[in-house]
Amino acid sequence: MENASKALIMAGGVLIGVLLLSLAVYLFVDFGSTSAKINEQNAQKQLVEFNSKFTAYEGFKDINGNWNITIYDIISLASYTKEYNHFNELSNDKKLRVLIGNGTGRVISDMLESEYESLINMYVNQNNGTITKFQCSNIGYNDDGRVSLIRFNPI
Repeated sequence: MENASKALIMAGGVLIGVLLLSLAVYLFVDFGSTSAKINEQNAQKQLVEFNSKFTAYEGFKDINGNWNITIYDIISLASYTKEYNHFNELSNDKKLRVLIGNGTGRVISDMLESEYESLINMYVNQNNGTITKFQCSNIGYNDDGRVSLIRFNPI
């Protein structure tokens, strides 16, 4: 009889051990899927944050609904794009591009900073101080959902 009670105590101990092990495995799997969801949400947030630097120009209008993008805004965006491309060492087919004009257009993000002044002179009338306004005509995305191209047309 004494051996039977010890056998029952041992069986109960094994059963409790199996239950604790099952609980640990369940919690590990549950926490793993939760962290995967959090990582996915963070990646999506970073993508939206990155794209918002460019998509903000889609509706860059003044209070009257007129386009309010100037050559200075485009040059600032092109400088940011050039810095981003250089910092991330992107290949030519993966580089972000800022263009002005229809068709192939001028790739502003590949220009040297010394060339920006001639671009400013082209779109700013030095005689009367008027500045050409631009509209954002196209934003292109690559396969992973990141902005790869933003095109502006003078109006």
